[in-house]
Amino acid sequence: MRRVVLTLTAAAAVLVLDALTPAGLAAWLLQVVLVWTAAAWANRRQMITVAAVCAACIVLGFCLSPKGGAFTWVEVSNLLLGLGTVAALTHSYLRRLATEDARRTAARELGQMIRIVSGLLPMCAWCMKIRNDAGVWEPLETYLCRRSPEEFMYGMCDRCATRFH
Repeated sequence: MRRVVLTLTAAAAVLVLDALTPAGLAAWLLQVVLVWTAAAWANRRQMITVAAVCAACIVLGFCLSPKGGAFTWVEVSNLLLGLGTVAALTHSYLRRLATEDARRTAARELGQMIRIVSGLLPMCAWCMKIRNDAGVWEPLETYLCRRSPEEFMYGMCDRCATRFH
């Protein structure tokens, strides 16, 4: 929050400087520098706030600066160049944030997919043997005993007892 306040204070100072200089002078470059430095530390909302304030200061500085008659193409092009640069920097920064968010989401989803795939056991549908990491097919009991402290105890369920006895 402190950085935002300092940046907005600097934007106001640049506005005063811009209001005191002729309209053709490119004092808007200082506002652009503020937006550019905000890209190093700001989150989405802070960046949009800084960009909006700096853009407003560019327009106000243009309107308040002393004029020697009608606007010249240099003065108007400086205004448009300043606003365009602020918009381009802000857009680029917001795109970068969106790309980073998408990358983090993809990494999280990939991690979940890896956990799911690593939890699958390759098992023969016919003999119920499991293929181990070395690619050797071994009985289910052997595979599980190597990876678990539990031991197997065999019995017969009620359904099988009635069916086979």
